[in-house]
Amino acid sequence: MWNKVAHTGRGLRRAVGLTMAGALAVVGVLATSGTAQAAIAPSPRNTIMNNQELDQGWWLYSDDGNTELIMQSDGNLVLYTTQDGWASSRVAWNSSTVGCGSRAVMQTDGNFVVYSAGNGVCWASGTQNNYISKGLTVENGGHMTIWASYQIVQENGVVGYSIFPLQQLG
Repeated sequence: MWNKVAHTGRGLRRAVGLTMAGALAVVGVLATSGTAQAAIAPSPRNTIMNNQELDQGWWLYSDDGNTELIMQSDGNLVLYTTQDGWASSRVAWNSSTVGCGSRAVMQTDGNFVVYSAGNGVCWASGTQNNYISKGLTVENGGHMTIWASYQIVQENGVVGYSIFPLQQLG
């Protein structure tokens, strides 16, 4: 099953908060002295990782807040950008999946896919590979990048990772 994390966001919008490095921030109920209190939700993020998804009405946005990737209720996955605080915006990219898309999933194989409600593929990035970590990041300037990383073991035994883009959209 896919992991989902929803957060309330600016105005009427809902933002998807997704963590880096595969660790999923869990919002739950804290019990103290027999009474329950709601935990504070972490801030929204700009990245979706392996096995995470955006449902209709959910989104990611860039660090500067001027680029948003939204899984719209009409089934289209759209990357919007603005320069004036959302008084006006433009479409930088879209999946052309109106009437088909239900959710967008960052699969564990690195392919970013828009699925229908019946699990049919409406659109796919074609970025599947065998690297150990994959993700999609919404970036400042109206772009989103699907990326992967692989492990590097140096001669001295130190383990590191190299991150590189697979595809940039927008």
